[in-house]
Amino acid sequence: MKRSVAIFLITAAVLFITQHIVTAFKPGNAPQSTNTCNCNANSPLYNIVIKFNNQVPGDLPAFNNQSQADCFAWQEFIALNWPVNPTGYFGPPGDTTPVSWEAYMPLEVLFPPDGAKPSSWGTLVAPKYAEKFKTQRLLMNPGRTKLLTFATKFAVDTTFGLDPDQAAPFGKPNWLGAQNKTNVWYEIKLNKDYYDFVIKNGYYNAVIQHDSARSGVPLNFPQGVYNGPVGAIEVKAAWMEVDNISSPKWQRYKLSPATVYDSTTGKLRQTTVALVGLHILHKTQNQPTWVWATFEQVDNVPDANSKTTPPYGYNFYNANCTPQQVKLKNGSTVTVSCTPNTSPPYYLSQATPVPIQVTRSNPIDPTDAVPINDSMQSNIRKFYPQSVFQYYELVDVIWSQTLQPDKTTPIQAPFPLNTSAMLSGAHIVANTTLESYVQTTNTCFSCHKYSTIAPYPADSANNNIFGDFSFAISAAQYPPAKAVKKK
Repeated sequence: MKRSVAIFLITAAVLFITQHIVTAFKPGNAPQSTNTCNCNANSPLYNIVIKFNNQVPGDLPAFNNQSQADCFAWQEFIALNWPVNPTGYFGPPGDTTPVSWEAYMPLEVLFPPDGAKPSSWGTLVAPKYAEKFKTQRLLMNPGRTKLLTFATKFAVDTTFGLDPDQAAPFGKPNWLGAQNKTNVWYEIKLNKDYYDFVIKNGYYNAVIQHDSARSGVPLNFPQGVYNGPVGAIEVKAAWMEVDNISSPKWQRYKLSPATVYDSTTGKLRQTTVALVGLHILHKTQNQPTWVWATFEQVDNVPDANSKTTPPYGYNFYNANCTPQQVKLKNGSTVTVSCTPNTSPPYYLSQATPVPIQVTRSNPIDPTDAVPINDSMQSNIRKFYPQSVFQYYELVDVIWSQTLQPDKTTPIQAPFPLNTSAMLSGAHIVANTTLESYVQTTNTCFSCHKYSTIAPYPADSANNNIFGDFSFAISAAQYPPAKAVKKK
């Protein structure tokens, strides 16, 4: 009897262990990638080990030079673009499933109308949009749909009073048309640390932001820590619309399904979009003035070191460009010139998009960024031969050579930034898809040091309180007058 029981227990234990081993190695349950490589900084003392997984680094032990900052940006890029399923392949071509940063909270969802409390984490479409567009038989799932709008009355810029699209020019058309005659769509996503900070402090309500300022509490986002919390991250993406999904061209791009609000027709439609530009803003303990990294797809425009034209041409440049005559809805005609980096002469509500000629004004840093890009692209091909992310490159990173700590009391914008300490590979950092028309004027912090908390007419004296380099926080609204008075 005892022998039978012992055999039974041993057999059960073996089956239990075997089952768990089998389960662990089923597709979708495989161990997370252990691939690593050196990001070769310009000195062996500053090499950084890059891990191919979904773990976003909170910080570096220290920022010593540009090459370290560039390597930190590449580690962010890999982790943020890791599939939501952490055991998945890094960048399979043709795949439209979301990557990690796409699960972050959209700006317009985190800051609902009337200063209301936002939806729970994981909601990707604001309930008001989902409700509004049911009438068009495009019932939007708040948990799964990517909604991209443009500069119209339904776009984020006019709804919230800020411009998440092109950085400039203000008050003029600033859309970007690709060579395939589609326009570029933009979105802003905020990570869990950013979201939790806003929820905990009630900063989704402009009134609460002002109450904090009057109480002497500065708005300081959480900092990432080396081997610790990630800290606040703001991601800004540029997406080019796919024309012919069957073309092999799109095997070189991160793709996503999207619902877009078409300014020309005033309706929603379903499409596929390709990632062409990505800003990563990350606040860390060693960089309280944030790390400013920006990436592009390699086929966007020619670079100074470009030797050949991409196999499917450039996305935003045509060597044989000719001026285009565009007839507007009101019957008038305008000319879209071939002068590079010139904003279009009409709004998308007036006519459909046409290609805009774009060139890179600031060459990608040949000292650090170019060799690090070559190395990282080579390592991606080594570990994931088909990965679409081998076709992306770091444009540049801005970081501070000296610690410029958070303020302990609220201050008026602009932040007194020591700009001489802010380093980057190029004097002015610009992404051709996100700063197409201002590549020679301002760099990121030139504008972001003017960020403020949300405006609130009942306390206009505090409307200019510094917003810790994030324009997104100013999207918060306030309750109707009656609700505020009752409070």
